[in-house]
Amino acid sequence: MSLEFLSDWKFWSFTVAFAALILSQLPPINLWFKKAKLDLELYSRVHLTHKVGNPNVQMHMIIRNVGGRNVRIKSINIDIERDGKLVDSLEAQNYLPDPLNNQSVLFTSFSLEPNSEWSNRVNLLNFFDREEEKVYKNSEKNLREEILRLRKDLAENDKTIVQASDGFVKPFIEFFNKKFIWQPGDYKFHINIITASEDVYLKKSFRFTLFESQSDDLKSYAKDFNSGYGIMLDTNDHSGVLIQIEEKDG
Repeated sequence: MSLEFLSDWKFWSFTVAFAALILSQLPPINLWFKKAKLDLELYSRVHLTHKVGNPNVQMHMIIRNVGGRNVRIKSINIDIERDGKLVDSLEAQNYLPDPLNNQSVLFTSFSLEPNSEWSNRVNLLNFFDREEEKVYKNSEKNLREEILRLRKDLAENDKTIVQASDGFVKPFIEFFNKKFIWQPGDYKFHINIITASEDVYLKKSFRFTLFESQSDDLKSYAKDFNSGYGIMLDTNDHSGVLIQIEEKDG
């Protein structure tokens, strides 16, 4: 076999160019042997609120892929403890990608390439179960119809706030008493980031203190239920509370 091509500069020029093209399509060599790894950063405040007692936590998360492999994020959840006892676990249900408005997007699994990050405001909560949803929707319909009936004789521009009787509000008070967790105390929450790979998992812990005045503010929303606020009507008076957090070990 003739090996004359080995002395042909055109052959080596082509070989070097081809190798450079292949290498340009590969990740940097320093990433070849790095395992998949995630890091998490939170904004220093989280937002606490509730829907007829059902807790909602909103936090700004920055999830970074600091490893050398693609990572697919499947779910995010938090375990909430008060005074050392687990009080609830919440799932990431949606997030707000645009900081200028509150239009939420359904949370679904996503991939992170090495040296990339995902930064969004995330809402963590649990939806009502099927039976609770059925009771809630039926009770909401009855309350709405009662409020419309009470407003029927008012002038169109009359801003008087009408109030339904306690019987129409009772189901929502029962929901509130069953679901409400934001009592005063020292809280710890663990953020769990679940991926498609069993060997890639991230857990970080944070703490905060909820003061009595803040808890009372959240409880006070129940007094507006008979007017429909916090149920089918929104009000700025139910804006939730912002809480300072700090990272904790374990």
